[in-house]
Amino acid sequence: MVPVHDGAGTLPAVLGPLLGELGPADELIVVDDRSSDGSAGVAEAMGVRVTESSGRPGAAGARNTGGMAAAGDWLLFVDSDAVVPPGWRAMLECRMGSGAEAVQAVYAGEAAGSNPSTFYKNFYYHYTFTRRIRGDHISGCGTFFFAVRRDRFRDLGGFDDMIRGATIEDSDFAERLTGAGGRIVIAREIEVFHLRQYTLTELLLYEWRMMRAKALYLLRRNRSHGSPSISVASPREMLPVTAGAFGVWGIPAGAAALLLGAGWGVWMLLAGLAVVAAGHAGFWTACVRRGGVLGAKALLLTFPDLLLVAPAVLYSLIASASGRRY
Repeated sequence: MVPVHDGAGTLPAVLGPLLGELGPADELIVVDDRSSDGSAGVAEAMGVRVTESSGRPGAAGARNTGGMAAAGDWLLFVDSDAVVPPGWRAMLECRMGSGAEAVQAVYAGEAAGSNPSTFYKNFYYHYTFTRRIRGDHISGCGTFFFAVRRDRFRDLGGFDDMIRGATIEDSDFAERLTGAGGRIVIAREIEVFHLRQYTLTELLLYEWRMMRAKALYLLRRNRSHGSPSISVASPREMLPVTAGAFGVWGIPAGAAALLLGAGWGVWMLLAGLAVVAAGHAGFWTACVRRGGVLGAKALLLTFPDLLLVAPAVLYSLIASASGRRY
């Protein structure tokens, strides 16, 4: 099932590889979430069944519409800008037979175009899926390619369509699934290529929205559900990144102290750099190995990315205290 909102430009590249490997009992459904660019017509021209989203506007409502309309024992959600690799169907089927209730693919290490912002976003997730996450089972999910048993999906009521846009509706669902005893297996062999590209401004705005949504989710989450997930990894696996998100503030604070003539500012600045480097050295090294000069430029985005975390948490604490839940 592919939810789409104004994705006519990417749908042919996404639907082609899916159609090419469907089994006799498989069905591909595109759920059009109020598109204005002819997305539905593009899908129909390729022979794909199209249905209009009947849920609230947003990714969660569209996926719920498709999930309730599908007839198979398993549901596969694929984003409208995510291209599956050759052999995806056989690899997925192998994982579906492992006894798990859900299967999660990973981001490919390559990125579209040659923009450092796009490379950073894609490789950050690729590294998290393939290096930070150690086990075979995870507590989170990413719906760019996520398969789940239909009965489990329906028993849980699908995604929370109160969650706006495409942010943490997948984390919320995964928490409820694992809290109910379900297991999500990670399929690192299924590497999905993303077509979306980002400018620096678009990347930082995207990250700001995601961080606010994650913070609000953690504040409102039902403690009786499963363990919370951050970037699909567990809080323990993301601890070096979390430490860097607060340690990074030593860099501007130390620089400001130096400008005011306080010599001790250099130690604060160096301490901030050390905390960030300690948690990201592996990621930075892998970035350069995979992307060369592009990877070297991309890794610098670690600093503005981390600087957004504390303000996003503060914003969410204030919003939560004033009664906002989403």
